[in-house]
Amino acid sequence: MDHKDKSPLITFTVGDKSFQSDVAALQYFTKNLNNELRMDFGFSLGDDWSKQPDKDLEHYRQRMCAYIENTYTNIVIAYSGGTDSETMVDAFKRRGTKRITLLHLTNTDDASTESRQWLENHMQENIRIKHGDAIRHLGWNVRIGTNWEPGSSAQAERTITDGRYTSWGADVTFINQWYEDKPNQKILDTLETRRKTCVVYGKEKPEIGIEGGWWVARYISSMFESPFRFDQEVDDVYFFLNGHCPQLAIKIAWLKALAMQDIFVTDGILPTESNANSMSLSSSPYYTRLVKAMGYNALSDFLNSSATKNWGWWRKKMLKETTRRSKNTEYKQVGLAKYFDEVLVKTIDNRFLDFQQKMVHGIRSKSYKLFPVNEVLAHRLAEHLKNQDVQKEEVQPWEDNTLKLTDSNKESKI
Repeated sequence: MDHKDKSPLITFTVGDKSFQSDVAALQYFTKNLNNELRMDFGFSLGDDWSKQPDKDLEHYRQRMCAYIENTYTNIVIAYSGGTDSETMVDAFKRRGTKRITLLHLTNTDDASTESRQWLENHMQENIRIKHGDAIRHLGWNVRIGTNWEPGSSAQAERTITDGRYTSWGADVTFINQWYEDKPNQKILDTLETRRKTCVVYGKEKPEIGIEGGWWVARYISSMFESPFRFDQEVDDVYFFLNGHCPQLAIKIAWLKALAMQDIFVTDGILPTESNANSMSLSSSPYYTRLVKAMGYNALSDFLNSSATKNWGWWRKKMLKETTRRSKNTEYKQVGLAKYFDEVLVKTIDNRFLDFQQKMVHGIRSKSYKLFPVNEVLAHRLAEHLKNQDVQKEEVQPWEDNTLKLTDSNKESKI
C-alpha cells in the first residue's frame, strides 16, 4: 500500500474545503480571512474533556498496549529513545510483550557526522544497560542507526512544489525528510510481512493554553510530521493520540495543565494566554518538569532534554555538520529558502510566517476545555490590572505577557 492511499492522521479545514497540507490551507485561507481555519484529526477524541479520567495513567497506557498486541503480529516502534518512544517501550516491557522491533532510522547524509555517531553510540550503550533483559528474554530486536537514503534536492523540490507533505514546520524544515521520493529501500525485509504489521509512533504531547479563564488542550500542525513510506503494507498507529483510547490523551492533558497551574501559582506568573503558550513549549525552562508530570521518561538524561528538538543545540550542531559534508543537504536548504521567499511570502498572509527562520506558523486544532483557572491566579490577575490602574473592560486580560519565552514548538525525529 502506497502511503498516499492511507487515511491521514490530520487534515486541514478552511470553510467547507479540506486540505492535506497546512501550506495549501493557509494559501486558501489568505484569500478569505473570514473562513474558519482549523486542523482536524481522522478520528474522534470526544468533545467533553472537562472531567479528568478516573484511572491512573498506566491503566490507559496498558489499554493501548493491549489493543496493539491483540491486533498486530509484527509490532515495530519508531524509536528515538526520546520521551515519547521510550515511554511506549517501557509500557510494553512492563506488559511483557514479545518480539517487538525497535527501529531507529538515520539518513545517509547524517550518518557520518560526529554528532549522529555519538548519539547512536549513546543509545546503544543505554539500551544495553536498560533493555538487555528484554532483548534476551522477550526476543526484542533493536536496530539503531538503520540507514535510509533521503531524496535528492530535485526530488525534495518536487515534493514542496506539488504540496505532497503534511506540515511545513514538521516535514519540510527537517531538510532530509523521510516522506520524500526515494528508491526502494526494503527496511522491513526482516519481518514476516504476510502477517499484520504496524509501526507505532509516539506523537504527540498537547499544547496547553488559557482561553476565557479556562485551561485548554489543543494540538498544532507543526507537531505532526508525515510517517515513513515503507515498501511493505503497514498500519501507522499513534500511541498517545488516537480514537482507540482517547482517555489517554485527555489524562495527559490534565496532568500537564495541573502541573502548569502549580507552577503559575508558586512562581508568581500571571494566567495569560501568551504565558501559558510559552510555558508549554520545548524551550521553556519548565520543559523537563512538565514532561515528567505527564509521565514521560526518555532513555537518558540527554534524551530527556530539549537538545534534540528542531531548534535544540544538538540538532543545530548536527545540521551544520551535515551541510558541510553533503551538497544534497546544502542544496535543499537553498531551495527551501528560495521557495519561501518567492512563493510563500506572496501567497500566505504574512502574519502566519516567521521571516527570520523561514517558517510557517502551524494551524491549531479545536481547543478542548479542561478546568477553570483557579481563584488564586484569577485574583492575581485582577490585582495586576488594578495596580496598573486599568479598567477590566478596556483590556483583554488573557493576552498579557510577563513570561517571555520563545520557541517554534517543534518536535524532533531522532
